[in-house]
Amino acid sequence: MAWIPRPNNRDDFEIAIICALPVERDAVEALLDEEYETDGFSYGMAPGDRNAYTTGRLGSQHVVLAYMPGMGLINAAAVATNLRSSFKGIKVGMVVGICGGVPTTADGEQIFLGDVIISTSVIQIDFGRQYPNKLTRKKKVEDTPGRENPQIRSYMGKISGYLVRRRLKEKTSLFSTQICAKEGFSQSAYPGFGYDILFPAEYRHKHQIPGSCICHDCKNQHDDVCESALECSCEELGCDDTLSIKRNRFQRAMRFAPYGSPMMATAMQEAQKPCIHFGRMACSNQVMKSGLHRDRIAFLPSWPLRYSP
Repeated sequence: MAWIPRPNNRDDFEIAIICALPVERDAVEALLDEEYETDGFSYGMAPGDRNAYTTGRLGSQHVVLAYMPGMGLINAAAVATNLRSSFKGIKVGMVVGICGGVPTTADGEQIFLGDVIISTSVIQIDFGRQYPNKLTRKKKVEDTPGRENPQIRSYMGKISGYLVRRRLKEKTSLFSTQICAKEGFSQSAYPGFGYDILFPAEYRHKHQIPGSCICHDCKNQHDDVCESALECSCEELGCDDTLSIKRNRFQRAMRFAPYGSPMMATAMQEAQKPCIHFGRMACSNQVMKSGLHRDRIAFLPSWPLRYSP
């Protein structure tokens, strides 16, 4: 690649990446081909801007990375507002990081750990009227986040097509491998199908040892479990993985290649590459930790959040 000079000033940056968590920020920083603000040089900020930034180059693009002080819509709005005051030339802003995905696409394709979700629109799921028996969301156009401009929608149509999506998959797999090979990122690699376990939405993750704690009295979805169970892994809780949902991508790899053969190793390697999915993204101030609530929101006829592959 030919040498690309760094921008002359802040207004020359057109792409912003916003991250809320350190693990998200670290992955973006690890992908930077060049960091601009080194050796005392700085592009500075507009008066009153309280954000923190890293500027650099990703491939042939100049990008500014903005750090959120914490999660939530208020923090995101404040960071975006300050960002626009300092970097007036920004045309595309992307919130990049971890998301809790609906486990299947609209066509029934399963979503695995490490797959990439690209949002086609955003729906705020906790904006509405709370009645005694339910929350009624506001669904009018005036009450929903703004739609992307035609240029971005056209580009999204292009990259969601077969040809570009295939290239995106290969590039994503390559970059993921490069990141995981760097110091401090070894735990970020895909853990393998044996650890990518999906339980039915109604399965309660609790201590399975009888009489060990209040988890013993948990018989239905409304019963409490102990605080420890909320943070423990399935292995620590003793969850019965025979009740887990079979992962079809793994099953297909096993079906078309003899067990233990080089063909099977190649098929498994291909199956573990991150897939790219496109669909609606939900946003709110709540972290979703309930499969039942997730599915109720995602599969409502008027608010489908299922991703289309």
